[in-house]
Amino acid sequence: MWSNSPIEANGLNLRNQDKRECWISPPFAKPQVVEMTTFLNLKCKLLWQLMKDAHIFNLYFTLARISSEGDFFSLNLSSMNKLVIPFSRRYMSLLLLGLISAMAAQAQTLTITGRVVDATNKQPLTGVQVTAPSLKAGTFTDDEGGYSLEMKPGSADSLTMVISLSSYVKREVRIRIKGATTLKRDFDMFPEDYSTDDVVITASRGFAQERSGLTASVEVVKQEAIDRQATFSVQNVITQVPGVDMVGDQINIRGSSGYAYGVGSRVNVLLDGLPLLSGDAGFPELSLVPVDNLNQVEVIKGASSVLYGSGSIGGVINILTSQPGEKPKSSLRLRGAFYGSPANKDLDWDGNSSAYQGSAHFFHSRRIGNLSLTVQTDFNKDSGYRQGTDKEEFRGLLMTRYQPKKLPGLSFGVNMSTRIDSSSNMLFWRSYFPDEVDVSVPGQVDSTVTMLSGGALTPDLSPGVYRRQLNTRLAVDPYIKFLTDKGGLFWYRGRYLRNVNTNTSGQSAQNFLLYNDFMYQQTVFDKFNWTVGATLSYAQANGDSLFQGSKDDSRIGVFSQLDGKIGRLNTSLGVRLETVRVDTLERETLPVFRAGLNYQIAEGTNIRASIGQAYRSASVAERYANTQGGGLLVQATPNLLSETGYSAEIGIQQGFKFDNGYGGVKGYVDVAAFTQRYNNMVEFGLKGLDKDSLPKLKIIPIFTSANVTDARINGIEITANLSANFKHGFFSLNGGITLLDPQNLNPTPAADQLDLTNAEDILENGTLGELLGLITSLQDTTKADAPPILKYRSKRTIRASASIGYKKFVLTTNYRSRSFLENIDQYLFVVIQDLHDFRTQVNSGNDTSVDFILAYKPSDATELSFNLSNAFNKEYLLLPGVMAEQRKFTIQYAVRF
Repeated sequence: MWSNSPIEANGLNLRNQDKRECWISPPFAKPQVVEMTTFLNLKCKLLWQLMKDAHIFNLYFTLARISSEGDFFSLNLSSMNKLVIPFSRRYMSLLLLGLISAMAAQAQTLTITGRVVDATNKQPLTGVQVTAPSLKAGTFTDDEGGYSLEMKPGSADSLTMVISLSSYVKREVRIRIKGATTLKRDFDMFPEDYSTDDVVITASRGFAQERSGLTASVEVVKQEAIDRQATFSVQNVITQVPGVDMVGDQINIRGSSGYAYGVGSRVNVLLDGLPLLSGDAGFPELSLVPVDNLNQVEVIKGASSVLYGSGSIGGVINILTSQPGEKPKSSLRLRGAFYGSPANKDLDWDGNSSAYQGSAHFFHSRRIGNLSLTVQTDFNKDSGYRQGTDKEEFRGLLMTRYQPKKLPGLSFGVNMSTRIDSSSNMLFWRSYFPDEVDVSVPGQVDSTVTMLSGGALTPDLSPGVYRRQLNTRLAVDPYIKFLTDKGGLFWYRGRYLRNVNTNTSGQSAQNFLLYNDFMYQQTVFDKFNWTVGATLSYAQANGDSLFQGSKDDSRIGVFSQLDGKIGRLNTSLGVRLETVRVDTLERETLPVFRAGLNYQIAEGTNIRASIGQAYRSASVAERYANTQGGGLLVQATPNLLSETGYSAEIGIQQGFKFDNGYGGVKGYVDVAAFTQRYNNMVEFGLKGLDKDSLPKLKIIPIFTSANVTDARINGIEITANLSANFKHGFFSLNGGITLLDPQNLNPTPAADQLDLTNAEDILENGTLGELLGLITSLQDTTKADAPPILKYRSKRTIRASASIGYKKFVLTTNYRSRSFLENIDQYLFVVIQDLHDFRTQVNSGNDTSVDFILAYKPSDATELSFNLSNAFNKEYLLLPGVMAEQRKFTIQYAVRF
């Protein structure tokens, strides 16, 4: 006999929560057990059975949890404890309608996850749009090509997914979803027929874009090309990019920078989108960049201040690292190098060419559940090819990322890097031509020693010219990234960068930078990628002798950029408003705009045009440095005006691609004409002479930073890229030539300019009258430092790199050439001995260097490389008075597992 209690009466009863059993029992019938996964997944068959039997019994049903507080009615089935409905067709109809409505409202969510990769090389694709148009759901792939898409498909048995990315063939895939709550689907994407370019993200701060479709000139260096350089420093990678030059350690894109004596930069260098510019000098800390974990390097040429702020007036270099993959990855790399004899044998300061380098690199990345880890350590020892310029250096990197399963699209973590180096440094040589010279010994009063100078490879030991230093750098970078199921991206990135420099020249200092970047990105109207955000930074520099105390710099910037594609036309429009306050100076607010177009006039042929405003606020060191050394004085100039200007270009790219039967040949040729205009350009130059030195007939100059000129740089750049696969091998070639006309728009007339190239002869051999005449003429600094051509610019630079691989061997050749630096600071001819003679007798033409790198891979895991740098042993200057490396031999062994 059945009980008449609500819990055990005839009807529907979920008696066993664990087994999820459903009892259906009409009166006087034997109960039947039906398995089901959840109450809300009752099928229509069960509902029809309830309707069929409703006229002969009262329906009682309870959910798994029974309330002891009595019966009640609720339309929220997830919270309903018990429902009792007496027999009635009317009540039964209401029950079924309510049940069906509740089931529809509580329909389960379907989650589809997977990865999208390039079908040709299986590399993950970032920024791919993955959508289910019928359900109005969509998202973008992350750094590893992964995606997670949530939707409520209702009663649909299948749906169409659309996978799209610029320069790749769009895919529409029909998938079956009936009865599923989770699915995993991976997709391959094939490049379009004329897809000859790489995908870049720097131009839009995150959205993946085809390089040929961008409105500005962009260069990309891929991971395999970086690995072939077999180098310790990313500097060797950057200097192979067409249009990029380095004068000393100053990065110069299309003549934008010249040389600023280690302070200020017109090129913003980023590591994974975060600036590497130091808090005091605003100078790029390239030494923090790991080489063994680089994915690619992207170079944006021209003003990029809208998205990246001050310091981007000449362009941006974004160095992107790799994230851990599905499988753990490790590498061990050992390098050893030694220098050959200088081209001029008399410059061999130690007599046996024993200068050497050695380095060890370890890298490991892996996933542990939802946690991704990357660890890298480097150690470098360099005895120095110049006397007394040894270095010991340690570099460490830790990268973390956590992706909680319960919150798809969310990732967060902290990256940390450090560098410690102990080194000696020289500002310029003692002389170029070796000779017996009297050298004062630092730290000893009135003591001299006669020695045989090694010429250009022996430092001048004057106070402030030669120094030992200990540098420590630490960067801590937290971030949070959230990708919504609708394709919106919220991204916070922060940086704490601290530098401490202790040296023997009385210029010890420390500084730190706090940087915060908030950004949101979204695709709107299925055509436009919208980026909006804000940047807040605060920097402080401390140096009692160098800055006379503590100075700070704070900046707030808001920006927005819209990139869209309408048919064959790509458009870009951006604006930024930034406010800057340096120490106690009045706050300055600067708006900048940018606009660009790119139109595909034919398959593989794109034309582009762009114009962008730019600005740069001078760094703390440029404004407040006050020190002495190297035979000169440096004075502070706090009230420097910000540099402003714009860059514009028009260009055309022609791509080509065809099948040769072994994987194809593809490439492009790009021609661009550009102009850059700068107002209030800041230069470091001669201000006057120290009055206390004049009665002693000494010439001690006073140097300072100043807004000295307006400038215009016109130019033409031709770049090309070719890659071909053939049986058992490949061939690649890339490079370009950049022609510049760097003009000072308000120079002193040529007839009035001073020629100080013979100043050294006057100081050594001239009469008293000639010496007094030189001192008098140097009082007029407007004549001494105003050449018609901008300083430290080459009118022509050439970059080329070619690689050919056959089976297990790869041979790479690098070629770098720049024309003669026609203008340098005139006063250096007074300070640096033999500088004029070297520039006229030894190095009066192009600075040219050629490298050869031969790599042998006995297996996929191991590689042995032989590197011959400056193979033809050319003599040229990195800076006035600083010789470049002579020929160097490097052997590297790498194992990857």
